[in-house]
Formats: sequence, C-alpha cells, structure tokens
Amino acid sequence: MVTVSLLSEIQASILDSKSAIAPILLKLRFLASRLGSTQLEVWVKHESEGYPSEAPVPDYRKLGISYYGTFSGPFGSGISNAPIPPYLIEKIAGKAWAASEMRESIAAVDDLVRGDDDVIEIDASNLMLLLQGKVYRNYSCNSVTGRISKTAMCEIQNAVRNRVLELTIELERAAPGIFACSWRSHWRLARAPLLFSI
Repeated sequence: MVTVSLLSEIQASILDSKSAIAPILLKLRFLASRLGSTQLEVWVKHESEGYPSEAPVPDYRKLGISYYGTFSGPFGSGISNAPIPPYLIEKIAGKAWAASEMRESIAAVDDLVRGDDDVIEIDASNLMLLLQGKVYRNYSCNSVTGRISKTAMCEIQNAVRNRVLELTIELERAAPGIFACSWRSHWRLARAPLLFSI
C-alpha cells in the first residue's frame, strides 16, 4: 500500500499552492520507479536536477526574451532603454537569441519566482556586435539587455503542477478503486502501460 499512500500524498501536496514543487517531484520519482515508467522517471529527474545540454526541453520551458538597447548617434544624440523588435533580433542574430531555454531545476525556478524583481535579466553583451548599425541607422549600439518576465517562470511552475496532477488523475481513471485495492491488485495496475505522456 506504500505506492497508493504515496499517490495520495502527491495529490494533496500538488493541490496545496503553498507547497514547494521540488519535494513533490522527489515523491513522484519514487512512485515512477515503483510503476516502472522510465519516461516519467527521466522527466522527473530533469525537472528536479535540471535539463542537460543534450536533452531537449519541453515547450513550456522555452521562454520569450524582450530586448532593450542603448544607442548613441551623431551630435551627442542617443536613445536609452529602447525596445528592439523580436523580428529584428531573429533576423539579425538568429532564432537562438529569440528565446531562452530554461534548463535549471524547478527549485531554481522557484527561487527566481520568490525574488523581488519583476523581470529576470540575461547577459546579452555578445548581441551588441551583431546589432551595430542595424537597428537605428547611424547609431551605435552601446548596450543590450535581455529580460524574461517573472510571469514566464510562474507558467513553468504551473505547467509542472498540471502535469503531476494529470498523472494522478489518469492513474485513478485507470483503476477507479485504486485507493481501496490490495497491494497485489495495485501491483497489476502498476505494471500496466501508463496513459500519461510527458
């Protein structure tokens, strides 16, 4: 009955908005090993420890970046904190600069959400060289700042919570009497193919 009670704990925690996601994922990883779902184990591991460079990230971890630049022109003229259209960024620098892949662990995402800043700034200093003279004619690009909204980080949290909740719901649908079943019958359920997909 350990797996059944663990599923109940995961459900209770995921529905509590104050519960941190990282401890829930640890329980889910143990549950995944009991259910024999390698795909689920890999997803939980990546969410808990971060996505390695060779692993593709889910779409909900691909975040749009807003760029702002400071430009200087002739006769002491200048433009500060000017938004740079995403179309220009992609056209001049390529798609890699248009979005950021958030590969850090869900615990790191939680820390960023708890921070005081409304936006997360990223290093875009290498972009200055590519933008020289291509955003405003006869204006030099002095600095570029990339910003990601904290809302995007909250969306990652929500996506992970929703996927965990979806898993528990699908397990219950696969066996309506899961909370009352014996260990032996539950073990048969655990060996059945999971409907949940990452």
